[in-house]
Amino acid sequence: MHKQDLLVLKQLQTGFELLMQGKYPEQIPAEECSKPLAQVVLCFNRLAGQMKELYEYTVPLARGNLNIERPGKMNFLAAGIKELHSKLNHLTWQAQQIAKGDYEQRIDFMGEFSLAFNSMVIKLDERERRLKEEILIRQKAEQEVRLQNKLMTDNIRYAGSIQRGFLPTDLDNAFLTICNIYQPHEHVGGDIFDYLWNEQTQTLSGYVADIMGHGVGTALQAMALRVLFRQAKEKRLSSGDTLRWINSKVSPYVAEDTFAAAIYFQIDFKRQVLSFAVAGINHLFAWTAQQTGLISKPGIFLGLLPDPEYEEHEIAFQAGDVFLFLTDGLFDLIADRKAFAVTTPDSTWSFLHALVAEHKGTDDASALKIVIK
Repeated sequence: MHKQDLLVLKQLQTGFELLMQGKYPEQIPAEECSKPLAQVVLCFNRLAGQMKELYEYTVPLARGNLNIERPGKMNFLAAGIKELHSKLNHLTWQAQQIAKGDYEQRIDFMGEFSLAFNSMVIKLDERERRLKEEILIRQKAEQEVRLQNKLMTDNIRYAGSIQRGFLPTDLDNAFLTICNIYQPHEHVGGDIFDYLWNEQTQTLSGYVADIMGHGVGTALQAMALRVLFRQAKEKRLSSGDTLRWINSKVSPYVAEDTFAAAIYFQIDFKRQVLSFAVAGINHLFAWTAQQTGLISKPGIFLGLLPDPEYEEHEIAFQAGDVFLFLTDGLFDLIADRKAFAVTTPDSTWSFLHALVAEHKGTDDASALKIVIK
């Protein structure tokens, strides 16, 4: 055998050994060897080149890089991998479509993976349908709640306007002037006041009352108390007897966990005397020749005892005197009650207006100012 052929055979042997080790030899020259051996060398070089090309193709593909150049058409070793590469590209596109909400995508070329993938898509579709149904149900429920809340708010506002309509307007006649402050905690409140002027007897009777709590229920209790005071007025009782009669009737209208407080007064212009009795609202303010400032008297809440005594008190008055009745919601806001002993009625009234504006929404707040002419 020709010496050059022996050298080429040795290179072929080395080349195969390298291929079996996963290494890729350099091209073997075939120009100087015999023609039959040259054909073998050309086949080897082509095989080694295709295997190297296949290796350089499959390694990045195995790492998830689909954006790589495919081997040439003549590399038949890479045919199956190229087909898999194409299907992986299509699978990637399908996954992107599924991410956009297209759950009609299916695959059928990867055996058990296809079954798992298709099952996953079906479950995603079902889950999204359920979520959409739940969201729709929740949106309808939220819309219904909003409608109900609006209806409730509108009804409460309407109830508040009705409640305000029952309150007396300011009064100004030849004997006296009456003005009021009324600020419920919300749209309706538990405070109520009323007064009636009798031209024939030249007397004024009235009260300021407070039901513990806030809201519609408390407002209804306050209106029931108003009816009782109106009924008591028809009986022409004294201030103390009026509260005793109210106390005997109020229990059905006041819940167990609440209480009613009131101060009732009568102003007799023929006698020039203001008489009053207290039931839980134990204070009033007066600016008279007899006394000026805060007046406090004891008196138990309405409805707590079956037949309590309500003591009646009297204050003589003359033209220019002022009396101020207010509920606890306003009285409790007064930081320095002694200041009222040295302030004028007008400055006190302005101060109370400022307190109500500053603390609006914290509690019901009501007051009556009566100026004797």
